[in-house]
Amino acid sequence: MLSWYILETTNSAWYVGVLNFLIFIPNTFSFIFGKKIDSHPKKNLLVILEWAQLLAVLGIILGMSLREIHASLSLTIILTCVFLASMVGLNTYTVQDALVPKLIPTKDLAKAEMYMSVAYNGTDYVFTAVSGFLLSVISYIPLLFIDIVTFLSSILFFRRIEFQEIIEQTNERTDFLSGLRFIWHNKVVLAITLGGAIANFLFAGLNVYQLLIAREVGDSTFYGLLVSASAIGTLVGTTLGANLVLQRLSVGKAFWLATALFGTGIGFTALFRNSFSLLLIWFLSCLFLGVTHVTQKPILQTEIPDEHLGEVFSAFYTVTIPTLALGSLIFGFLANFLSWRLFVVLFAFSFILVSLLYFSNKKLRQYDIS
Repeated sequence: MLSWYILETTNSAWYVGVLNFLIFIPNTFSFIFGKKIDSHPKKNLLVILEWAQLLAVLGIILGMSLREIHASLSLTIILTCVFLASMVGLNTYTVQDALVPKLIPTKDLAKAEMYMSVAYNGTDYVFTAVSGFLLSVISYIPLLFIDIVTFLSSILFFRRIEFQEIIEQTNERTDFLSGLRFIWHNKVVLAITLGGAIANFLFAGLNVYQLLIAREVGDSTFYGLLVSASAIGTLVGTTLGANLVLQRLSVGKAFWLATALFGTGIGFTALFRNSFSLLLIWFLSCLFLGVTHVTQKPILQTEIPDEHLGEVFSAFYTVTIPTLALGSLIFGFLANFLSWRLFVVLFAFSFILVSLLYFSNKKLRQYDIS
């Protein structure tokens, strides 16, 4: 929703790139907080992080309210609050990823990730998709108040988690690079980290080009349809699709195959000019994206020792998320020269290479947690 607001306000794909850059660049510093996450109760951390993000959204609402009074000040406040929200919330997923293995048996991690993907990926996609439709009826600010309600709901649910975490006290000196060293020495985690960094660089471009596709084909309503196709496809992939696939394939094999098929499907959209066909292929491709969501995290959670989950996941996000920021700037600039059809072909070719990276690791391609 914010991406469409920025595009509408500035009429510039470059500013959309700047917005996404500010969202993702704080994750560069994620590795600094890994040790702190491991040494504090994660339930309490989740509640604090949700409150902080709620306050940042209120700041964005303030910025939008000033649009007619002082446009440049409005844009500055919005971008600043987006950066602060991301800076505060950069550890939310890390805390969740470190907490889940303490609550769930190893054999159930894939199923748990299925539900988690629906919860924090699916609802995000659906909200973005529904926003496209609602923008033709109501303004941006009421939609952000809906966002505030979701943060309040999260706070209430997190507070109800019945889990007393025992934190082991240690006198070890803080080592900010320990998570990065673990990734470097564990070839399975290293392969997933490198693949994730490349994939996120490309996803940054996809975020920009989805807006341009929607503007070429129609308006914010078609943008809602396009993101709906992604949302529904991903949700079906994380539930029904993942269930069917994991009954027949190991987690590792499903992971690399789904990666290749997702990228290939997005590439095929370059062959279609009909909007319905484009939406259908987008939906089918995202079925495989949903499968990758369910299969990637359990592999990492199984491969990383429980006592180091926070620091390694922080390091993982330090490497993989900043490429979203870099890609946002680069593709925000390239969008002036590179058509969306050429981009999706590049996207497909790159994802096939990422899947081959996963396949090249024997342990990863045969990985099984059952």
